[in-house]
Amino acid sequence: MDFGSIIDDSFAYAKEGVWERWTRWLLLIVSMLIFPLILGYIVRIYRCEKPAPEPGEWTTLFIDGSKLLLVHIIYFLPVILLVILAFVPMVSTLLTSGVLSQDFGSMSDSQTERWLSSHPELLSAVGLMVLLLLIALVLAIIISIFSFLGVVRFARTRSISEAFNFSAILTQIGRIGWINYILALIIITIIGFIFSIILNIFSFIPVIGNIVGLIVMVILYVPFILFSARFSSLVYDAGAEKSPQLSGQTDASPVNR
Repeated sequence: MDFGSIIDDSFAYAKEGVWERWTRWLLLIVSMLIFPLILGYIVRIYRCEKPAPEPGEWTTLFIDGSKLLLVHIIYFLPVILLVILAFVPMVSTLLTSGVLSQDFGSMSDSQTERWLSSHPELLSAVGLMVLLLLIALVLAIIISIFSFLGVVRFARTRSISEAFNFSAILTQIGRIGWINYILALIIITIIGFIFSIILNIFSFIPVIGNIVGLIVMVILYVPFILFSARFSSLVYDAGAEKSPQLSGQTDASPVNR
């Protein structure tokens, strides 16, 4: 897999999609406020429409975006439930142990240690929370391996159930190559992390930092969405069969791939 070409293509796709196309850029920014619309637009990119399509057919975008949101929720519901399960016992223990009413700042180290040792339930709750959060993190990584292709598969087949066709997804990963696929996930994660750092830099500006950061985020988030969606689509295509037959369905025909 030529990652350089994929990144260059994705960057060019995002640049062409919004640069000097201010009306489209503004419409997509507004679409983020009603996020099923921007998700529906992502679905169109997943279907390999090239160049970046004009926003329109808003009802269709909303429906497709709502379906994509449902796919994401189903995928990550176990992680969400585990995180909730991790914090509920901890919050309950904090409320019943009286730790919130303690002024540890006025206590000596020995007094703090004695108080904590008299409430072993706090350490148990912390331990349980950390354990469940670690499990949730591992589960999120495993789910991401499937969901990265699963969401594109949903878009191409127009079938929510196909987003969870794990055997077909594993077969497709095999065609891409596990090393290449994991590298693709790492690359898009690093790019997303760098993007977050760039946005957070503005928060260090005195007084107006948060406002400037918000404006920059609103402006740059649209091209980042185009980039990442195009990246996912190209990775998906790297493992696509020449004449795919997916549970009796065929992928949606890519447009000017």
